[in-house]
Amino acid sequence: MKIISDVISLIFIAIAATFFGIAGGFPEGSDGATGPGWFPRIMCVIIIVLSVINLVTTHLRYRVSTDEEKEADRAVARRLVSKDNTIVWVSVVATLLYMIGIERIGFVVSSIAYMLIMSLYYKVPKITKVGTVVIPLAVTGVLYYVFTNLLHVVLPRGILI
Repeated sequence: MKIISDVISLIFIAIAATFFGIAGGFPEGSDGATGPGWFPRIMCVIIIVLSVINLVTTHLRYRVSTDEEKEADRAVARRLVSKDNTIVWVSVVATLLYMIGIERIGFVVSSIAYMLIMSLYYKVPKITKVGTVVIPLAVTGVLYYVFTNLLHVVLPRGILI
């Protein structure tokens, strides 16, 4: 599990460092109060520290492991990228593309397309052809209404909305 643990720790460090930089651009607080970037930066530092601790402890544990344990670790890593896990990796890539799409083409269009594509990919039982399209439209509409009107959150605008 060392290989997988190391990769995950490095991913967490990279993501936390990115968000730490983004949070640094948030406005300062007024009258001595902490600004909106304070809490995210604290969380990013905690994530980085815990990931470094994980890297060190797994390295120390791996150094004292037997050859059989090391081979078992490599076998687990090989299984992770096997053909059996294709559905997981497709979902991860689709979700990353959705996250990018939200910023580029907007929340509404990206969300409808993502839900429709994922339901077709996972072969979700179809009620009807109309239902397959209406459900992503309805869910996106409800989410859009709740976030914009009730929570007053500005969602990324795109091609249509």
